[in-house]
Amino acid sequence: MKGLYIHIPFCNQKCPYCDFFSITQWKVSFESYFEALLKELEYYASLYTLNIKTIYFGGGTPSVVPPKVYKDFFSRLGSILDLSKVEEITIEVNPESYGLEEFIQLREIGFNRVSVGVQSFSEENLKKLGRKHSVKHSLETLKNLSRAGFENISVDLIWGLPQQTPQQLREEFKYLSDFGIVHLSAYLLTVYEETPLYLWVEEGKFNLPEEEQIETLYYTLLEETKKIGFQRYEISNFAKEEKYRSKHNLLYWKMEPFLGIGAGAWSFDSKKRWFNKRNLLTYIEAWNKRTPPVEEVIDLSEEELLRETLIMGLRTTEGVNKELVLKKNLPKEIIEEFFTLKGDKIAFNDRGFLLSNSILSMLI
Repeated sequence: MKGLYIHIPFCNQKCPYCDFFSITQWKVSFESYFEALLKELEYYASLYTLNIKTIYFGGGTPSVVPPKVYKDFFSRLGSILDLSKVEEITIEVNPESYGLEEFIQLREIGFNRVSVGVQSFSEENLKKLGRKHSVKHSLETLKNLSRAGFENISVDLIWGLPQQTPQQLREEFKYLSDFGIVHLSAYLLTVYEETPLYLWVEEGKFNLPEEEQIETLYYTLLEETKKIGFQRYEISNFAKEEKYRSKHNLLYWKMEPFLGIGAGAWSFDSKKRWFNKRNLLTYIEAWNKRTPPVEEVIDLSEEELLRETLIMGLRTTEGVNKELVLKKNLPKEIIEEFFTLKGDKIAFNDRGFLLSNSILSMLI
């Protein structure tokens, strides 16, 4: 296992567009949950060689948890993993959660990458997204991260909101340039079933942009990222330099084995995937009894692994071995219009990424 994902399900509020497992009320202590995390890690350390290069704390909202809890966790983590070999330790934070002192503590613990859930630098758009924080919170957080000595700072933005104009999208990038942000994850607002946003759209209370508007915003996004020196390396991810690319997420896209621990987390060992139950109390009680709370195990056939390799690889600008695509016998005009050939690799071009879901449906 090369990567370790740790799911922190705690949230102060549930965002209307989010379909990740998270909870806004809990009757257990953070310490009891982190104790269960250590038990799960010890269990899998007895089954797999954990040659961990990246650790990623995702959520939920990991920044709901006080830094002291992370400090105690890492003081014990070193007895299970060789932390000296870990190259990247990322934590997701919400702008309203931590101040300068907390960020200094995170640096001292060993975190070297922070992903900030800004989502928008527009108060109007933050309200549309149901976010709790303000633009002021985001700006203060970015300042404090720099003051605390963090260099590898990533910002999450969501685009494709109702009535969003190209000019409004351009204004988001002014702040990225001002604060020297080195990594950007820019996600098209996606509607998932069983979320409040899905109901709003169904009821006509939330009107998403038309396809032509999405296309205009998409090319505006690409134009603005290039202006301030970002290089795209995945469909939604951009970095100032190769060294700032998310090493952890690249493991997913390259189909490398990783371990996911925590309630609702999932793992991949190159042959199968498994998922933990999405219930906090069930998770903790199971590990108190040393019983893995696995919801489902999916064994992957060679054909399924090849299909996933194709789907995940084509998310990146590096692409995949060209034979994986060319053997599908797509029409020549499709290849020429939506793909780029680079040696023995084939990847989507900019237009291909825009229409990737439709093109992938032809491939799989």
